[in-house]
Amino acid sequence: MKKERLIELLHEVNTKREEGYNCAEGVFWGLSQVLDLDAPISAVTGFGGGVAGTGSVCGALSGAITIIGIYVGRTEPGDVAGKNKAMNISRKINDGFVEQMGTQLCKEILGHMPGTQLKGSIKGINPKCVQAVAVAIEQALSVIEEIDMQE
Repeated sequence: MKKERLIELLHEVNTKREEGYNCAEGVFWGLSQVLDLDAPISAVTGFGGGVAGTGSVCGALSGAITIIGIYVGRTEPGDVAGKNKAMNISRKINDGFVEQMGTQLCKEILGHMPGTQLKGSIKGINPKCVQAVAVAIEQALSVIEEIDMQE
């Protein structure tokens, strides 16, 4: 994806986040637009705040991996190739995300449990979340482009 389009996509995703989407929903929505997938945002709503607000796996990462499953994952139990492809892509996204963010845990990225920061201490979307969303989207697109070029 060209840098100009990526910047535009990240702006669109952040606009959706300002309207109310959580990190998982924003990443999922943005990647579904790029991949031309008709996928319900509701599939990832529960991943916000690190799996239901627990500070666990970052919602941005969860959103990226979920859309990969829709994009290349299996639809039948016996589809080992589809499973392996989705797992390989997901692992690369995860590894790149952790390399850039230092962790996959929301509470470690934020430095506190989601929803516990003082009101008014940060206006708008938390910059650490903006970064995590950008990294998740960039990693997913990079790995998808790499895989598509090999096929």
